[in-house]
Amino acid sequence: MKQQGQRGFSLIELMLVILIIGIATAAAVPSWERMQTNSRARTTARMISNAFQTARAQAILAEGQHLVMWGTAAGDACGNPLASPVVILDDADGDCCIDPGESLINVSSNPAVDFNGLNWGVTFATTAVPEDIGGGAYTTGSSFTDALGSQTYWVAFRNDGVPVGFSSACTLGQVGTGGGGIYLTNGGATSGQRDYAVVLTALGAPKIYSWDAASNAWTN
Repeated sequence: MKQQGQRGFSLIELMLVILIIGIATAAAVPSWERMQTNSRARTTARMISNAFQTARAQAILAEGQHLVMWGTAAGDACGNPLASPVVILDDADGDCCIDPGESLINVSSNPAVDFNGLNWGVTFATTAVPEDIGGGAYTTGSSFTDALGSQTYWVAFRNDGVPVGFSSACTLGQVGTGGGGIYLTNGGATSGQRDYAVVLTALGAPKIYSWDAASNAWTN
């Protein structure tokens, strides 16, 4: 027998509960999407950092020049298009170009210029990473330059693991010319709000940074 004082939820009460849950979910979804978008962006930055590390290690191990190239619009030094936004090349003949038979690693399978929700360059950052010693315009996505100061989208690792810049004519620079930064942004994405940078030091150590809007500075 039903006890006095017990009652179920009314239809209005149930509708109010459903409404509250809906509002809470709607408020949480943008934050979740933003977190996922930023996480994918940092993963891509880490992928580029790993490409630098891999090329450096392979150059030392094989005692031969290895290149890292990025930005499908730029292509290699001979104008050959890249099949991936970031490419590692075992430059066996030392001509700084992709040739048949040379070992090539496509770091990303996506052939688009923008990949994983990212684009080259920055949206929010107002300055380059302080440790970036490259002379190119960071806003374009690459601060790397050749020995003459012209902007490039590649770097060579010598057989001692030291990165050096090189021109489209494959003229290699001296120690200190291979430092620079690759800049990425997800600011064009609906839920994105971050800029990332992968900076390569003069001796070949990559570091990952993200732009902190609160402090208006790069952090790693």
